[in-house]
Amino acid sequence: LLGKIIAINKNTKQYDVMSIGNRNPQGLFYVKKQNLIINTEHGPKGGDEINFNFLNSTDVPNFGWDIASYGVEYDGRKIYKDSHSEHGFVEPFKYFTPSIGISEVIYLSDEDSLDQKKYLFVSSLRAASIYIIEISDQFNDVKDEDRLYFSQQRLRDIEYDNENKVFFILFENTPSIGVLKIKS
Repeated sequence: LLGKIIAINKNTKQYDVMSIGNRNPQGLFYVKKQNLIINTEHGPKGGDEINFNFLNSTDVPNFGWDIASYGVEYDGRKIYKDSHSEHGFVEPFKYFTPSIGISEVIYLSDEDSLDQKKYLFVSSLRAASIYIIEISDQFNDVKDEDRLYFSQQRLRDIEYDNENKVFFILFENTPSIGVLKIKS
């Protein structure tokens, strides 16, 4: 099951393969309304990815690892194919080169966000940041992007409390928990 994201039936212990070609998944978020799994994964040196896996398709998506990546080997060798689609794989929704040390992902729908737009909030270890990515209504394009930087921190995890409209951030270096409230 290496390189795969699976769904496990807790009662029967049976599993279904949801995607293949995943290098090192870090964050998972399920969007019920779209029947969509959003996952983040570490690339090699560069090429951290955000992938969208729409579950309405009968095909199991292949995200290309270990053939396609926008990263390079740690010694600098370029051994991976940049284009995923030219080689029969699914392109990442977004990739980060250089690597941000991607960790968790949270999706806020237009119904939950303060300005009625769709957002991904992506935490990062290496870049000490939360990336705020506005996405299109069709989930196929980045409309805008912003970044919140937290000096000398590694952001391991992020959760959103919809009732109180706050984010909880798990800092790895300190260790501590931060509370972030975004106002419109």
